[in-house]
Amino acid sequence: MKSNLQIILNRIVKERGIGILDKTGQCKALLNDYAKGACKREIHLFVLSLEAGCHRELLKSEESEPIKQRLIGKLRDDYGIIPAYAEETISLLGALIDERELTDEEKFRKLERAAQKGDYPAQYELGLLCKKLHKYEAAFYWLEIAAKRGVALYQSLQKPGPTQALPEDFVHIPGGIFTMGSPDSEWGRQNNETPHEVQVSGFFLGKYEVTQAGYQAVTDTNPSKFQGPNLPVEQVSWFDAVAYCNARSLREKRIPAYILEDEQVRWNPRADGYRLPTEAEWEYACRAGTPTPFHTGNNITPKQANYNGRYPYNSMTKGEFREKTAPAGSFPPNLWGLYDMHGNVWEWCWDWYDAYPPETQINPQGAGAGTDRVIRGGSWCSRGEKLRSANRGLNIPSYRSSEVGFRLLLPGG
Repeated sequence: MKSNLQIILNRIVKERGIGILDKTGQCKALLNDYAKGACKREIHLFVLSLEAGCHRELLKSEESEPIKQRLIGKLRDDYGIIPAYAEETISLLGALIDERELTDEEKFRKLERAAQKGDYPAQYELGLLCKKLHKYEAAFYWLEIAAKRGVALYQSLQKPGPTQALPEDFVHIPGGIFTMGSPDSEWGRQNNETPHEVQVSGFFLGKYEVTQAGYQAVTDTNPSKFQGPNLPVEQVSWFDAVAYCNARSLREKRIPAYILEDEQVRWNPRADGYRLPTEAEWEYACRAGTPTPFHTGNNITPKQANYNGRYPYNSMTKGEFREKTAPAGSFPPNLWGLYDMHGNVWEWCWDWYDAYPPETQINPQGAGAGTDRVIRGGSWCSRGEKLRSANRGLNIPSYRSSEVGFRLLLPGG
């Protein structure tokens, strides 16, 4: 849980920008003003860390943990601050810097470092950012590299080795027809949930959201805020999820589902590799044949899913708010054996967000283009109504949050 001072600091940086840390006197005055006499010790130590230039060292460093340890020693040795308080102060400063909204120039430097190391989702994002910044020559360069690499990767797998057997943590979802969206009578519904008939072919879906252990085994990284091998991975963008799908497919001799082509991520429907579910596949799997707001019926409690129980559905009885993610499989599954389709973390879907068409759809894949990708299911800090089977979330594909993860689909069935 964030401390009062951290909340105040996040507010100041959001309003004034990260440059406010260079204006020590002004920053101190704002802290005292917002704190209204509280947090005096913490503010004093934080201001000392600014005077010592700790923030500048953290801002320019790629490897923050070794720098943090050195700065803790600096505050201890040069300013006489006891180790526990020095560690608390540097941790606070580090969290503030890590959670700030990056400027375009900071995004550029971060993406450029990753792109130069061969990270092709970063190459793609860098190309788009260069285009936004009117650096057209650089934009063309990086987008061309990303596109060529994606196509080459796909072509190299036209004759793959034998595909591995279905992983044991996947379940078969039978094809069928269902009503996607919600009726006018459903409490908490939004205008973008127009009910319409959808036919979905069979597929295999992961029982659980991708865990940190599963993500780290493939990528050697774990970006999650709430650390634990059996917790869902979070703070992953849509591009991160797509990259993971392709990387895991390669490890298992499957044809990757996604190809970078010019400025687009293209889905190869003939591939046998891992992919994200479409929005229709996700809702169909979540409902598991139920027409009610949740697969649990007309209500859902914190004993059935991980969400903010202080804000229950339709003014029902309040319950627990855990304030963090829960391990995979902590709550009962739906009728098809899928866990955490409601709550824990939002899950990225393939689709660009758009209005539903009113007519019957067969295996819809969403709009051909857009600005936001769909997320579904609600999270550990969502209100009850956001967990509904029909509820639609959305965000830009580069968005990362401790509330957002993903689940894998394999075609067939």
